[in-house]
Amino acid sequence: MVKSLILCEGGDDEAFLNIFLKSLNIDKRKVDIKKLSSKSNFFKLKIYQDENILAKIDSQYNKIIFIFDSDYIESGQTNNGFDKSRISIEQMIIEIKESVGFDFYTDYYIVCDPITRDGNLEHLILSTLDKDPKKCMKDLLDCIKPYHTDSNKKILITGYKTIFKEPLYNFSHQNFKLLKQKLQNLI
Repeated sequence: MVKSLILCEGGDDEAFLNIFLKSLNIDKRKVDIKKLSSKSNFFKLKIYQDENILAKIDSQYNKIIFIFDSDYIESGQTNNGFDKSRISIEQMIIEIKESVGFDFYTDYYIVCDPITRDGNLEHLILSTLDKDPKKCMKDLLDCIKPYHTDSNKKILITGYKTIFKEPLYNFSHQNFKLLKQKLQNLI
C-alpha cells in the first residue's frame, strides 16, 4: 500500500501528530510518521538518502509533508525563524525532487505561534488557549526565561495539564485550521 509520509522533528511532535490525526479521523494505516531527530536534519539531502526515504518515494510514499518548528531567528542558527525556515525547506524540496528525478506531492508546515511566527509546537498550542489560561502560561514562560531554559516545551505542557486539569488541545481553534487542511490533503 502506498502511504503518505509525515516528517517531524522528535517524539513530542510525533505524539501530538498522532493525537491530531486521530481527531481528524485519518486512518493511521494510510500515514507513516518519521522523526528526523532535529530541525537541521530537514535541510540535509544526505539524511533523506541515509534514512532510505528517497528510495521509498513512489513505491511506498506518494505524498510527503515536512513539519518542523520555526524557532527563533535571534538564535543565530542558519534555518531558524519563519522566513529562513520557509526558504530552506522550499530549496530542500527542490533538491529532493531533482534527486529522485520526478515530481510528487510535497507540502510543509512550519510550527509556531501564528501571530509572531516564532516558536515551536508549544507556542502554537499556547496560541489556542482561552484568554486566562493563556496569560497564566505566558506569565510562567516569562518567569523562567531569565534562567535560560531553552526547552520550555515540557514546562508548558505539564504546567497546563497540572494547573487546569483540562484537555490541552482545542483542535477546533482557528490556529489549527491550516495544519488540519494540510494533514487532510495527505489522504
